[in-house]
Amino acid sequence: MRAASIAFLAQNKLPASALKITSPFSGKVIDLNQHPEPFFRFSILGPTVLVELSSHKILAPFDGTLIQVKNAGGEFILQAKNGLKVLINLSLPTQQPITHTHIAQLNGSKISKGQRLAYFDLRELKSPLLASLVLLNGHNLGTFHYSHTQVNAGVDPLLTIIKKN
Repeated sequence: MRAASIAFLAQNKLPASALKITSPFSGKVIDLNQHPEPFFRFSILGPTVLVELSSHKILAPFDGTLIQVKNAGGEFILQAKNGLKVLINLSLPTQQPITHTHIAQLNGSKISKGQRLAYFDLRELKSPLLASLVLLNGHNLGTFHYSHTQVNAGVDPLLTIIKKN
């Protein structure tokens, strides 16, 4: 059983008061059951959205602070100015290392929405790279939705929270 599920809800059905987290990456939103790691597949850490990347860059989804970069740039923990914390996780292939072209920010850095956090060379990968956005501390905020099946980094909302009344 998942800790908190995320359901599809069309953009025009979302209330104006909904809190939207902009996608840090570009690609196709896919079913969480396709995540190779059960830890993420079952949303152990919190509500999770999975994207099959079509672009090489990871952008800050909001203004805030980069708390930590872990696993050689495969994980980023961010905190928004409003206190929300997210984990951005890249499912890096173990059999085929990825060339990290650039990790743009260091732990404790202030970040701005749309600012580049990392850039990767994906040209030599034989299979698509998967990336997850996990909401670490919003379990009790309300319901969670995605409204796009294809997202563009820094433009489209990836995760929307409809706050409890």
